[in-house]
Amino acid sequence: MDTSLYDKFFQTEDRHWWFVGRRRLVIEMLARSGARGRILDLGCGTGGVLPHLAPYGEAIGLDPAPEAAKYCRQREVPMVVGSGLELPFADGSFDAVLALDVIEHVADDVALLREAQRVLRPGGVLLVTVPALPWLWSSHDDVNHHFRRYTLTTFQQSLGRGGFRRERVSYYNATLLPLAIARKFIQRLAGGDEHHLEDLPGPLNALLRGILSLEGRLVHRRDLRIGASLIATARPVAVPAAVKPSPARERALAVAGD
Repeated sequence: MDTSLYDKFFQTEDRHWWFVGRRRLVIEMLARSGARGRILDLGCGTGGVLPHLAPYGEAIGLDPAPEAAKYCRQREVPMVVGSGLELPFADGSFDAVLALDVIEHVADDVALLREAQRVLRPGGVLLVTVPALPWLWSSHDDVNHHFRRYTLTTFQQSLGRGGFRRERVSYYNATLLPLAIARKFIQRLAGGDEHHLEDLPGPLNALLRGILSLEGRLVHRRDLRIGASLIATARPVAVPAAVKPSPARERALAVAGD
């Protein structure tokens, strides 16, 4: 992701309809999962979700960008700068791992998921969101350095290969999908970059936030069959070690054994 976007995220994510709607859905699914204890927000960005995790345990963020650390300090939330592909934590360190619109940013999403699986305790929960529907690809995906958008099938395949047994998988952001399609079509005709982080007029922002929140209640009752995004909760299963542990993992294991 372009580092310049971190500033925009920090300015808007506490009120922007998309961030607020996703956060409410994620927190409710985390609560329903029963996860309590240590929580890792993998790819935490500017730390907007971390304060909302406090009722469920001790939360820490990780992000590869030094810019993220600056904004997390302003929020006074704990985070470390590091790679999701070499997490600086020992095996079984966390009761829950969140990866919110993260795994599409890496070339090898399975490797990242296997690292998340490694640091989860047995019975822990992974909560992950991704952009959906490859035919929705636009300059938004280019600006955010996405490698892919997912279908339900490819998302489930990545989770399985990453060492997870899916618990819930659903599309979301379905009600506003026609609006998203129209917007992307217009954007393609007009050209230019899009990052979907405009400051909308208050009433419009509130309306879109309310629509996404109402849809979130529906997701809790049943899986949706279409939408601009996907969300899943999954539990770790054993994955045979195919390669030598990464240096970061070896260091974490050494520290844990001291």
